Order: sequence, then C-alpha cells, then structure tokens
Amino acid sequence: MSQENENRSLKMPEERIPPEAEWWNPPSGPTVDWLTWVNALPYCRDVGLVCTEFNAMSAIFRMERSTLTPNPNGAVNGGTVTAAADQIMGALTVRMSEPGLLPATGSLHIQFHSPAHAPLTFRATGLGGGRRTKFVEVVVEDRDGNRCATSQGTMIAGGSGGPPLPSP
Repeated sequence: MSQENENRSLKMPEERIPPEAEWWNPPSGPTVDWLTWVNALPYCRDVGLVCTEFNAMSAIFRMERSTLTPNPNGAVNGGTVTAAADQIMGALTVRMSEPGLLPATGSLHIQFHSPAHAPLTFRATGLGGGRRTKFVEVVVEDRDGNRCATSQGTMIAGGSGGPPLPSP
C-alpha cells in the first residue's frame, strides 16, 4: 500500500465528525435533556455505551457487547473498558461543570479485578472537586453484577486544548 493510500485509510471520513459545538456542548437552559445529549455523543455510540441514568453527580451506562474484538476469553478488552470509563468521566464532568467548559482528562487510573464479560454496567459517581478540577469514579460490573474494574479520574473542566465552545 502506498504511503498516500495508507494515510487516507487511517482518517475518519469528515462527514462522520460533526462540528464539536453540535455534539459536545449540550443545549443551554433549565430544561436540558441530558440523557438525550449523552446518548448522542459519537464516542459513546462508537464503543457501544448507552446511558440509562444521568444525574448531576452520577450516571449509569450499559455496554451490551464490545464493538471491538473481545479478548480470547470472551471478555471486553481492558483498553475498551478504559476508553469507555474515560468517556463517561468526561460526560459526567460536563454535567458537573459550568456551561461551555470542555473537559480534559488530567489523570486516569484503572484496576482490573476480573474479566469484564459483557454485558457491562458502568456506575459513575462525581466525588467532588473545585470549580474546574473534578474527581470521578467509575465502577464496572460484569454480566453477573460483580465488580470487574474500578476507575478513578481527575478531570479538568475547560482543560481541553481545543478551541473554546460557543457561549450558551
């Protein structure tokens, strides 16, 4: 494969990437439908996450199956679990923060306790923080309801290196 063809095949089609203001910045106002917003996030769809509950300081997501090849033992790959936990932390940080602050992951730690056999449940809890620094924990449960992974993250609201989002 030529270098030009290889580079072209590694890029996501532009039509699949909506402008960030369309998808990352939730609508403003007192009647924001947070559940619709979070379930429309492209990366949630990419990794197979569906949010069933999304409150000011907590959220519950489900992953019925891995959208990527599972491990040889049938479990969801740890990298996929980690990516899902990070996405959930970012979404919950948006809910916990002032409008328009695009979050960035400051630190992420995950412990794997046992194989993550789908379907998985991700239970996210905001652990507090300051105006911009937010602490979030995500507990991952396997198909039998057993904790198979625990993730903690430090999220920085407004810490993304990307362009600022439009003011609401």
